[in-house]
Amino acid sequence: MSKENSVNPEFINILEKYQKYFPLIIVLFALVLFFFNLGSIGFLGPDEPRYAQVAREMFERHDFVTPTLLGRTWFEKPALLYWLIIGFYHLLDPCELAARLPNAMFATANLLIIYKIAKRTGDSIYGVFSSLVLATSGLFFALARATSFDMPLTFSFTAAISAFYLADTEKEKRNFYLILFYGAVGISMLAKGLVGIVLIGAIIGTYIILTGQLRNILNFRPFLGLVIFLLVISTWYIPVTLQHGKLFIDEFFIQHHFQRFTSNRYHHPGPIYFFILVILGGVFPWSIFLLKAVKQLFQIRPTGLNWFNFQDKQKRLLLLATLWLIIPLAFFSLSSSKLPGYILPVFPAVALLIGYELKKVFSSPEDFRYPLIITSILLLALGLALPYLASKQLAVNSTIAILPSSIPIIISLILIISLLAKRSWIAIFSLFCLNPILVLIITITLFPALETKDSLVKLSNIALKNLQPKENILFFNYLQYSPLFYTNGRIFKGSGKHTEEALVLNNSDELAKTLEQNSSLLCLTKEAYLNQITSDNRLKVSVIDKQRDIVLLRISLN
Repeated sequence: MSKENSVNPEFINILEKYQKYFPLIIVLFALVLFFFNLGSIGFLGPDEPRYAQVAREMFERHDFVTPTLLGRTWFEKPALLYWLIIGFYHLLDPCELAARLPNAMFATANLLIIYKIAKRTGDSIYGVFSSLVLATSGLFFALARATSFDMPLTFSFTAAISAFYLADTEKEKRNFYLILFYGAVGISMLAKGLVGIVLIGAIIGTYIILTGQLRNILNFRPFLGLVIFLLVISTWYIPVTLQHGKLFIDEFFIQHHFQRFTSNRYHHPGPIYFFILVILGGVFPWSIFLLKAVKQLFQIRPTGLNWFNFQDKQKRLLLLATLWLIIPLAFFSLSSSKLPGYILPVFPAVALLIGYELKKVFSSPEDFRYPLIITSILLLALGLALPYLASKQLAVNSTIAILPSSIPIIISLILIISLLAKRSWIAIFSLFCLNPILVLIITITLFPALETKDSLVKLSNIALKNLQPKENILFFNYLQYSPLFYTNGRIFKGSGKHTEEALVLNNSDELAKTLEQNSSLLCLTKEAYLNQITSDNRLKVSVIDKQRDIVLLRISLN
């Protein structure tokens, strides 16, 4: 390493001297990235309002067993996230903040656990780097601020695999960590069903085989583990099965596990390389460093007949992180149903691999030249494109995006200056420190436009004010889920077998027939379908309000 490109040892000593403050730094990052303005915008997309409404119906019925949506059983997901949301509903009443707080807390716990296990390898800098990489990765940040089941599942992965790693490397506390491990595996099944136990089992099983510990499998107390696992999952799976029997088994296990994996029934197809692209895009701005870290997959080699049974804690963690990345990636890539959030559980492993590479900036800064150059180019391109993208996708004045677009450009310039000054470590620190600033600015400037684009909170509130005592809201050739929550379920339900089918009417004949049993209804539809309603002489139509191309109507029979 050249003299001018080295890091002053005193600087490293300062970092190590103040390592006791690393957990506080991590929590401060989490407060900014995950909690700031968390409840400031309405529910986005189809999932947030549905899950929030399911939790509200359970909350209002004082029922912790049966999830329902608009009064119909909703066995798409297990109960863990609903339970936590219900708890915050008791504290805050049903609202966006209450529904999103559990995932922000799960995300923060992920950061602290990753820091802890990386630090246990004897390197606290590796720990804080890995934790901050995870915190500032785009997809992890986004889902930490959303109501979804992917973050609780990710937490259970991190807790289980980390506890197993500690049980494997710290023999004196093995039983304690094994109890945590089996408890976390149980939590994974409460978080999102069978996928957790299948993948965690595959990761740990492969690790045990590769490290030559299969003959000593009883050291990991599998029978005690089975008891702990069953005790944890029995808190929900036993009462819900006793109450609903075959209906629950068919809908939860058959439809939402096996058919979701083997078919495109839920209309989420994708190519086999889909999740590779999601990981590379979702870990931005660390994407290039992930590619650099992939070489670690080829540096962890068998050591004779003992396979990978080396005693170095850091190598064992890297092996575990590698399996943690590869096995779920292969599993989800083979699935017929693909959504970006499915792959979130591998992001802590990705952060551990990237963090291991980033800590080398102090000893081999010259190795970071090309990754930093490419990252600076990508950031510059993002900064220049952001005003156009905001204008086109969010329909906001491009001048509003000037402030958030300036941050990636500033970071890009800092990276270039740091490289010219042969101070790569300054570039890495700027990526850590300026990302939260970018998030703060985006939440203030662009999130309101995102709400207008992807949520009908404003139009739903207008509908609620205009609803007459016996009226409900129906959807015509269009479905948006936020009115389910914001009108507290005052939605017309037809006779369709599935909830989605029951909510949407497709032609004016269905509309007229429905109005024979309802004196009047409010209707949400797109402007493009408005003529199908107004051209039917049987229907009396008045426009109440409009949001984007969605109109709110009152309809009755002439």
